[in-house]
Amino acid sequence: MVKKHLEFLNRRRFLGEASCATVGSIAALSTIFNLRLAGNLAAADDTTEEDYKALVCVFLAGGNDSFNMLIPSGGEAYGDYALARGSLALSPGDLSTLSETLPDGRQLALNNSMSELLALYEGEKAAFVANVGTLVEPTTVSGILDGSAKLPLGLFSHSDQQQHWQSGLPDNRSPEAGWGGRLADCLRETNGVSGVSMNISLAGLNLFQTSAGTNVFTKNPGDVPGLADWDQPYFLSRRTAIESILDAEYRNVFEKTFVERTKGAIAAGREYGEALDAADPLASSFTTSNPISIQLEDVAKGISARDGLNKKRQTFFVMAPGWDHHSSLSGHPAMLQQLSQAINEFQNAVIEMNLEDSVTLFTASDFGRTLSANGGGSDHGWGGNQFVVGGSVNGKQVYGDYPDLGPGSSLDTGRGRLMPSTSVDEYFAELALWMGVSKSNLPMVLPNLGRFYDVTSESPPLGLMNLG
Repeated sequence: MVKKHLEFLNRRRFLGEASCATVGSIAALSTIFNLRLAGNLAAADDTTEEDYKALVCVFLAGGNDSFNMLIPSGGEAYGDYALARGSLALSPGDLSTLSETLPDGRQLALNNSMSELLALYEGEKAAFVANVGTLVEPTTVSGILDGSAKLPLGLFSHSDQQQHWQSGLPDNRSPEAGWGGRLADCLRETNGVSGVSMNISLAGLNLFQTSAGTNVFTKNPGDVPGLADWDQPYFLSRRTAIESILDAEYRNVFEKTFVERTKGAIAAGREYGEALDAADPLASSFTTSNPISIQLEDVAKGISARDGLNKKRQTFFVMAPGWDHHSSLSGHPAMLQQLSQAINEFQNAVIEMNLEDSVTLFTASDFGRTLSANGGGSDHGWGGNQFVVGGSVNGKQVYGDYPDLGPGSSLDTGRGRLMPSTSVDEYFAELALWMGVSKSNLPMVLPNLGRFYDVTSESPPLGLMNLG
């Protein structure tokens, strides 16, 4: 009955927002209660009164060919790269060399379509994480070949690997939460009272930000979430009727849950809109023809509304599709240019808000790709290169081990599918620590981390972030 009277809702915009309502399920309450009993929530993860931090995930869906993004420059290393990539290899004229060398003396270069990211790197505001990917446990190629190694489920599958990157559980095909959702559970008491989740998505519901105790506030770029025509004067009579339905008491658990979530979503949408209206408008410009820029502009606005939303911690999720270049890499440089441009525009907005040290953006993707050609493009791979941008990044560095790309590489599992030398757990642990999660609580956020990093160690997992 309730559902029938709410058919005027824009389902795509609103029912997604309904997930931002206060959690009322027994399972969620039980999870939070158990976490509290275990001492795993915010008591150990406190922050100062003035402290604010936001984590922005830009997910490159499809599997970015990142060995044509971060590339050996010159000498034998470039020769090995050119031999391995064959027709896919970029010429030296397509590369912009990084000023810093690797510890072994090799020089790396960035695809020269990413001039903005290069400037951020040289300005010590960006860093790369080399050959990172999903791993169940420390693994060797020999263990893969003899069948003794435990491998991520669905290793070269888009859906499985996207799930593993977002959940941090590579040996589980049915995870109930993502590591960003568990991070939010851990930090939930850092934020004030609000109907809007600390986890905001510009790309619909996602596993990364989901958990039993934390919902995802989803919105379309450029829109304020809400009900169609709800606040229009001509809709008042229907609004009054619908409110009477929502205020009624229901015994049926499904009707009751639907009503509670609908009311919560209405309130959250209104709260978000009011917080945006109260925030200082941004002068920074974003390219309206760039789909990544459009999403990141909304992220910037969400950050500007932090005070109105009573937030000291926020996460944002942005999806950039189209990176599955099977048939051709000809469009790859243009996509990298869009990505670089959008991130630079976002960084300018962050600087305008005087939050350069308080906002960190990081990339993730399904997997790297094969070094060998697959027709005119490349096939699904494993390890790949990612980057992180922000004032708290220990920039102008390449973290992890950039692999040998030549024939017979010790990491090559076949066709240039490189086994990761750094696990996603180590990568994400740095970001969780920066957000304020204590080392003792890291296993709650990243349950697989203990196979790669000892949380009692005085050293950080990678040294990527300024954790001072």
